[in-house]
Amino acid sequence: MKKKYDSTIVFLYATGNERLLPQEFRRSIPYSTIATWRKIDCSKYIGHEFRYFFDEAFNHAHLREKYKRLRTAMFGIGRSWVSLSTIFQTLIDKASTDKGIRKSVIDAIGYIRNYLGIERALKLFGITKAKYYEWVLEARFECFDSFTSLCIKRHPTQLNKKEIEKIRCLLSDDGYEHWPVASIAAYSLRENLIIASLYSWYKYGRGVRNKVIKKRQKKVGIVSSFPNEYWHVDTTYVSLFDGTKACVAVVMDNYSKMILGYDVAYNRSFKNVKKALVQAIDVAALLPDERNCTVVADGGSENNNKEVDKLIANSLKGRLRKVRALKEIRHSNSPVEAIHKTVKSRYLRDRKFSSVKELENFLKWVVVDYNEIRPHYKHRPRTPKEVYFNIPLRFNLPERMKAAKAKRIALNKAGKCIQCGKKNDSCASCS
Repeated sequence: MKKKYDSTIVFLYATGNERLLPQEFRRSIPYSTIATWRKIDCSKYIGHEFRYFFDEAFNHAHLREKYKRLRTAMFGIGRSWVSLSTIFQTLIDKASTDKGIRKSVIDAIGYIRNYLGIERALKLFGITKAKYYEWVLEARFECFDSFTSLCIKRHPTQLNKKEIEKIRCLLSDDGYEHWPVASIAAYSLRENLIIASLYSWYKYGRGVRNKVIKKRQKKVGIVSSFPNEYWHVDTTYVSLFDGTKACVAVVMDNYSKMILGYDVAYNRSFKNVKKALVQAIDVAALLPDERNCTVVADGGSENNNKEVDKLIANSLKGRLRKVRALKEIRHSNSPVEAIHKTVKSRYLRDRKFSSVKELENFLKWVVVDYNEIRPHYKHRPRTPKEVYFNIPLRFNLPERMKAAKAKRIALNKAGKCIQCGKKNDSCASCS
């Protein structure tokens, strides 16, 4: 027997709206039957002009079907995005340095923002709104008169080319070879040469100096809150030209990182440790401080003997006491080992000495440079000696920074964009 179909089914096929029906149901209808229905000319039937009653229902059904398909498609895209999110995040991280990738990311956000809005699009890419608009400005307006290709008028706080060249010149100067970047930046601030953040020094000095490989961070050790609260004493070895090793005993203050005393000898013994302590005691006597001081030492025989213990007991009116690291206290003697590393890697590197006397003469200059001239990273822009004796700076640091920023802004705003100089000396990004 022939199947009988509802007139609504026939009407949907005759008007071309069969997509509103479920796909499984459409597949069950023979093709010959469908072809017959599609050939029906509704205009031959009396009353066909009243079909507009169904137009609104058809439009609503079409929209609902379209929304359903779009929702399914967006769900699939979302699942795909989650699966590839790590790859996309890697590309976005590279966009900070690669302008080509950055432009592609900006274009992709521009396509999506028309459908999802800017906030949802940026959230999908994991980019802040401030960074996105900064990238857009950099992509639209490039200036050849700027080191970073940013218009100097639109971004007047950036360093100008002369300042950047001076930074790179100071970092490549052999006279500061034994100084870290942080110390050079602080010294430049003290001498009013270049006033910029430490981040800017690392940013614009990239490629001038070899990158220091950082080791895994250790646990926080002893941290003093005032000078002479903790001293650290330790002995290290320096190879001489003939292959022998000289012993260098060092006493340093934990708070200021200042080298209070040192002594050089051929053999490791209590004598050079004692001489270094005597120097430190003489320096500490210059401070009007009556608080107790703890000397932290390793368990070696050169640090723990009658002579050293007697010296400590009879000095500074009995305010000195000695403890052994990792035995009487749980902390190590690592702060003084950091001094050894600095002296060896920055001052004594690629140097050979023929005698202890020659090494001692060089260490005199090293100690003066480290204590009094080179600003320390922890106290920048102050030196260890200034921190130890509480010597104030010769200038007001916030005012100098503020004045340098105002001067840089005025200079950049008064400059001309080379790229746009042919257009009445005006830059499109500045107007």
